[in-house]
Amino acid sequence: MYYWFELWREYKLSVAELISIFNNADIVFLSSKILILDNINKEIILSKMNNIWWTIKVIEILNKKEELKKYILNKAKSYNWKYKYGISYFWEKENLRNILKNIKKYLKENNISSRFINKNFKNLSSAQIIWEKLIIKESDFVIIETNSNTFIGNTIWVQDITNYSKRDYSKSRDMNIWMLPPKLSQIMINIANKWKNINIFDPFVGLWTILIEWIYMWLKEVYWSDYNSIMIETTKKNLDNLNKKDFKYKIIKFDARDIWENPLLKENKNINIITEWFLWEIMTKKNISIDRISIQKKNLSKLYEKFFLWLKQINFKKTIVISFPFWELNKKYIYFTEIYEILNRYCNILALLPSKIIHPSKSWSLLYKRNNQLVGREIFKLKIKK
Repeated sequence: MYYWFELWREYKLSVAELISIFNNADIVFLSSKILILDNINKEIILSKMNNIWWTIKVIEILNKKEELKKYILNKAKSYNWKYKYGISYFWEKENLRNILKNIKKYLKENNISSRFINKNFKNLSSAQIIWEKLIIKESDFVIIETNSNTFIGNTIWVQDITNYSKRDYSKSRDMNIWMLPPKLSQIMINIANKWKNINIFDPFVGLWTILIEWIYMWLKEVYWSDYNSIMIETTKKNLDNLNKKDFKYKIIKFDARDIWENPLLKENKNINIITEWFLWEIMTKKNISIDRISIQKKNLSKLYEKFFLWLKQINFKKTIVISFPFWELNKKYIYFTEIYEILNRYCNILALLPSKIIHPSKSWSLLYKRNNQLVGREIFKLKIKK
C-alpha cells in the first residue's frame, strides 16, 4: 500500500522528518509538494503523525485503476442520510468543477442524496476537512496525477494547525528575544532520530520551546541549563502553566561554554543535545548591515568554538541537532561560514536527506526562514569526532 504525504513549505524539512521517523519505508515518488512511500503500515503512520508537524496531509492510495465515482458510491451506500464528501485534485488535467458535478450526478442516478463541500470548486483546506469531520467519515478523496500515473486516495490524517497556534502564543515571553517555532522544535527532535530510550539536554534553554515539544511527545525526562536567570525563571513559570505532572526535569544555571563541567551530562550518558543558542539581536530592515552581521558572527564564533571544543574533550558520543543563524541582506543570503570551519574541526556532519534523491546544501544542512524575517535558521545533525 502506498501512502502520499503532502509536504509543507521548505519541503526538505518535511522529507527529512518523515524519512527519519519512517526510516524503513521506500520512496516511490518525490516532488516539492508530495512524498509517496511504500513498505509502511497505516497503524504506524497514524500512531506517529500527531508528533510530525511539517506534513499537511496523509493520503492512503487505494487503487490506481478503480474509477473514483464507483469507490465513492460504495462508501456512500453505507450512509442513511445525505452523504457529504470532498474531492481534491492535484496537478489536474481536467476541471475539478466537472468532476464534482459528474460524481454528484452519478450518485443521484444511484439514489444517493449527496453534497460536496468544495467551496468554489477548489481543493479542500485542512480546516474544512477537520470541521466537516471527513477523516472520521472517510469521505475526503484525492486524485493525484503524476507524469506516469493517476492515483486515487482517501485522506487518513490532516494537520490541526490550531494546536500549534495555541502553543506558539500562550507562553510567557519577551518579544525582544528569539523563540524557536514549535514546529521547528519538533522537527529537530524527530531528526535526532528515535523517540524512545533517549533523553534530551538543551544547554541554551531560552524560552524552552524544544523542551515543551519533548514533553508533548509523551517523553517524560528533560534536562536543561541556561546562564540567564531570567530565562530560567520564565521557563519554570511556563512549566507551571503547562499543567502536566507526569514528567521529570532538572534545570540548573550554567554557562554552556563550560559544557565539560555540566553535571547534567555527567549524570546521564544516554542523552542527545537538541538546541539553539540565541541568534543574537533581532534585526530590522532599518538597522541590518553587513558590519552588524560580521560583529554577530564574530561574537557567536567565540562561543561555539569553546562549546564544541569541550564536547570533544569529554568525548560526547550522542547526537547533536542544532541550529545556527543566517541572514538576508538585499535579497541575498549571508551564511555563517565561520561556523562551518568550527564544525569541520570538531564534528562529523550527518546527512539529513537521501542525496541520491534530493540535492543537499553544500554544508549538508537544512534551512528555515519565515518570509517576513531577515534572520533564518540553518539546522545541522552532528556527531563529535573521535
